[in-house]
Amino acid sequence: MTTQGRAVFGGLRSPLVCGALGRHDRDRVRRMAAALGADVRIQHEDRTATLALDREPLRWGDRRHGGLGWIEGQPWRAGPTTWEQASTAGACGLVLDGRKRRLHSSINGIGAVYWMVDGDAVYFSSRIDPLVQAAPGPLTIDWDAWSSIIAVRFPAGDRTPFAEIRRLEPYSTLSVERGRPVLESPPWPWLDVEQHLDRHEAGAALARILLETAEAVDRPVLVPLSGGRDSRMLACTFAEAGLASRAISVADDEGDTHEEDLARPVADALGLEQERLAADPADYPANWQARARLVEHQFVDHAWLVPLSRHVARQDLPITDGLAMDTMLGHGTRFFVEETLDRDDARRASLALFDSMRQYGRGHLALTEHLRGPVEERARALFLGVAEQFEGAPEQTRLTFYRTRTVRGVASYATGLLGQRASVVAPAIGNDFVVTSLAATTEARDLDHLYVATFDALAPHIGRLPSTATAERRAPHLPRVWRSDPAVDAHRKRIARGPLRGLVDPELRAWLRSSPRGELSPDLRLGMEAISLLHSWWWRYRDRLHEVDVRDLVG
Repeated sequence: MTTQGRAVFGGLRSPLVCGALGRHDRDRVRRMAAALGADVRIQHEDRTATLALDREPLRWGDRRHGGLGWIEGQPWRAGPTTWEQASTAGACGLVLDGRKRRLHSSINGIGAVYWMVDGDAVYFSSRIDPLVQAAPGPLTIDWDAWSSIIAVRFPAGDRTPFAEIRRLEPYSTLSVERGRPVLESPPWPWLDVEQHLDRHEAGAALARILLETAEAVDRPVLVPLSGGRDSRMLACTFAEAGLASRAISVADDEGDTHEEDLARPVADALGLEQERLAADPADYPANWQARARLVEHQFVDHAWLVPLSRHVARQDLPITDGLAMDTMLGHGTRFFVEETLDRDDARRASLALFDSMRQYGRGHLALTEHLRGPVEERARALFLGVAEQFEGAPEQTRLTFYRTRTVRGVASYATGLLGQRASVVAPAIGNDFVVTSLAATTEARDLDHLYVATFDALAPHIGRLPSTATAERRAPHLPRVWRSDPAVDAHRKRIARGPLRGLVDPELRAWLRSSPRGELSPDLRLGMEAISLLHSWWWRYRDRLHEVDVRDLVG
């Protein structure tokens, strides 16, 4: 992965990384490496830093200083000489600057760097579990993080389910000085992009960047193909480059075949075989637990995508992902309602975005009434703490949305659910793609013109085919696996064993016991998934936790 002068793409899966800074316990790092997997080995070790990776590190620098890094979702292009340049290129890494050692994150923040302090040292990992397993004592539940997970589906900011473990923010560094952790976050470059491109200029540039990314990957890929525009844009890109192996469509378990049916004409037009995957009800409990583990209990959803995750684990091919594409291209995204774009009152716009992101379900309503207010208030405060840094910026809504829902929520599918089993390529998180999309004028974004302009430059005939943005969805008419007997039995048992047992809304409790079952409101459905997620996490880590007392949530 250190070849000079050309782009290099990925390994067999997302990078597995751990290490420490400061006066650390080397044996503890080795225990963390063993928890990550047998392929993880020490790549650098000195008096104040240890780094372990499951692959050869990326190397950057000049005669004065350099670094060892890893990258997720993007091809690596050699050439950076500073950590800022390496971060902008998409890498995280360890900075070697004389005797000084620093950890840095990527500009897109997608590659997770979790960290915790113990004594005079900071321990870090690309996954939470090794930090927990190697910790010398019990850890504490973070009720703010869990309130956010329940009310908004993900933890905002740098929080995780454990109070002692945080996530390094995008474009930031972490070091240890005089035995204390030091966090530094220079101004995020994406915050000040000048808007100057019209729709045609932006569309042509975005299409070119997509094709350049495909050429840098330079090997056949699997193309997940839904009914949406993002997956078909990537299918066009890799088909144009001659690198699309085949298309795979997954049933979203919403009571129809809407997505797969819309994907079929796209696959046919691109000359790709379409393979369809769906979950078996008997497998659903195991699929649900696998999903919870792979996203590290940090994103609320059901297990509809697990068949794809299991499928790619049996392949020796990278897989494409449209992560962040709708955030960067779509002006009319369903979450950006008029109130969220209010430039006269930045705080009101932030509050509107908090509410908008919950329009498909407010999970806190699945709790008993006295818990709903504290959970929602904690979640709102955590969200506004992130939003505050973007308030007043031209792209306030888009960047707040990216730093919350994209980075801390849906990215867990690209990095965890799929990324732990295959090498994922996600072109829309690349700096060039993001900066170009942010440079488009407001007029260029109107009515989703950026999508149209990019398709016009890439494959106009594909862009005009019906998609989920234009085709009306039929009413549900097929059985749904998520509410099958095996699925509901598993939820009922999990909800009965955990910190929130006995604190569930009576309507949800009645639905879990009923047979046959009718529809469940979106609020209660997401709440059921969220409470199950918390209890699954608690059951997995209960022997590693201090006592979990729900009274701390309302106090």
